[in-house]
Amino acid sequence: MTFVISAVLVAMNFNGTFALLLPVLALALVLFSRRWDDHGLIFCALIILSFSYYYSLGQIVGLLTVMRVVLLALLLIAAVKSLARRLEYGAAAAAFLLFFLLSAASSVLFSMYPQISLLKVGFAGFFLLGVMLAAGGTGRFPYALLGAVIAVAVLSVALFFINPSVGYAYSQDPNAAFTASGRYSGVMNHPQLLACLLAVNIPLLLFMYVSQRGLPSALSLLGLVCAFCINAISSSRTAMLATLVAVGLSVFLYARAAVDQESARKTKTVFGLCILLLLAGGIAFSEQIATFVRKTDDVGAGISLSGREEIIFASWNGFLDRPLLGHGFQVPSPFTEHGASTFGLTSEATNIEKCFFLTMLLEEVGLLGTAVFSLGILLLYRHWLRKGAVVSVAAMTAFLMVNVGEACILSPSSLGGLCWLSVFAAHNLTFRDPPPDHGPR
Repeated sequence: MTFVISAVLVAMNFNGTFALLLPVLALALVLFSRRWDDHGLIFCALIILSFSYYYSLGQIVGLLTVMRVVLLALLLIAAVKSLARRLEYGAAAAAFLLFFLLSAASSVLFSMYPQISLLKVGFAGFFLLGVMLAAGGTGRFPYALLGAVIAVAVLSVALFFINPSVGYAYSQDPNAAFTASGRYSGVMNHPQLLACLLAVNIPLLLFMYVSQRGLPSALSLLGLVCAFCINAISSSRTAMLATLVAVGLSVFLYARAAVDQESARKTKTVFGLCILLLLAGGIAFSEQIATFVRKTDDVGAGISLSGREEIIFASWNGFLDRPLLGHGFQVPSPFTEHGASTFGLTSEATNIEKCFFLTMLLEEVGLLGTAVFSLGILLLYRHWLRKGAVVSVAAMTAFLMVNVGEACILSPSSLGGLCWLSVFAAHNLTFRDPPPDHGPR
């Protein structure tokens, strides 16, 4: 079935019929199977709106609403199945519930668009709490997620050799893949989405490579190599930061946690190869790397943050204006609204949404909401470290690094939702105990 999911995911990029088959398959397995990783299956249902072939579907408001309802319904079903076993994330779920209640209060009192804020609070709250409640204690390998991630990575690299102007790059400019920084997005509808999603799943691919044997290990290695290649050609500095953190932290955690010599040897081999690649790449492509980091050929201009610094500064001013509860959930404040006199930027210059998640949180929910949200994250880390869930620790850290440049942690409809599902799909992977129930492959 893992190969079936991969095959359907590949086929749906070329034939619209398969776009319906994947969510139907995910729904059927969530409803009638107790041996598949539910988070991975829901990931497969959500990802269809992020493919370049269906880019226009994502612009249909009614369809997005339907997809959100389906997404929440799948999470509800998975949560009911999981709660029949035990509640694993009670403390973290309570913290996030308090966070969303505070966000709702802040939005009612201070939001420029209270109805929109409350709708977003409701969707994000039901989603994130559903993800946690659906995470039962039964050990199940995330083969559904693994198949989807490998298919995305391998197909995107293959299409680069066939047609380097696929996806978002093609819809914006047929020559985009050959100019400036590449902007290659593979089968996804945006290069940032493709590269960041793969970066968050690098800990899973690396774990499967070092801990498994035979075909699962070989396929994971293929996906890992393709993920590195995508990050090299996607022109996403955010994804590159997340990738470096994901690899470094994964190697550190896996080397400490590995209980057999083969896993430890593979981990050390990956670490050595990464060091060699970094050194060789730094020497051979020093000028290209400098241009990639600066996003400009003008050495004297320094590093270009593509408008992020202005947005961060504006969000900070919004926080200072209302420090306790903020200006409302996931909407602009008077400081970050396009054309606001305090913003000092035109709409054309603010093509990047709120980018740094800490200033976003401070602006929207103030010190109180940010503190409660941080507590929820810390409770997740504490639980995973006690459990030995090193994959989720590394994946969550990579996800936070993504939110340094792309604040999507509270936006479940696309990259944010896919990353949350990826983190929790791997929450039972550990080196401590004998391998959990593998489920269907």
